[in-house]
Amino acid sequence: MIIGQVFERFVEESPVSVMVRGLLKTILCPQKLDELFEKSAKTQYTKELLFSTVVEMMNTVTCGIRPSIHAAYQVQ
Repeated sequence: MIIGQVFERFVEESPVSVMVRGLLKTILCPQKLDELFEKSAKTQYTKELLFSTVVEMMNTVTCGIRPSIHAAYQVQ
């Protein structure tokens, strides 16, 4: 399978990036983020955007995929 071969090459050549990606995927799971927000929010509430959506938009800006929050929001 081609995907398996590509993945194996990444594991061999850059294992740290594969581990970090897996860790971030687990930590930034939308369900877990929204659950954490619901548990800890005192005066905040969800109206139009879920907390996980805001985190995802911030990640796209931080990683340089989008130039601004406004641009990231426009894609949503």
